[in-house]
Amino acid sequence: MFKITLSEQDGRLVAALIGDLDNVASSEASRGLEPVFERTDCNILIDCSELEYISSSGLRILLNVYKHARSNGHLVTLKGMSDDVREVFVLGGFLQLFLTED
Repeated sequence: MFKITLSEQDGRLVAALIGDLDNVASSEASRGLEPVFERTDCNILIDCSELEYISSSGLRILLNVYKHARSNGHLVTLKGMSDDVREVFVLGGFLQLFLTED
């Protein structure tokens, strides 16, 4: 099961990813992140503290979030990644694109 919650905190748009962001959940994730793509005025924090798994299709979605934010002069920060989720970002070569908070 996968879920996204969106909120604002300290001037950033926060997207909390919960569960498994796998191939099945990627279309749901794309729909859930649509409000992120409508925003051009703030940095984005992706809270991965409850993200249990991410597939390559999930990485592509987050890469699109990154590209959107950067094109508008904003940053994307990843927070709370488990070792397993962090390893997927590292192996995919994506971790260096994002800022990270623990």
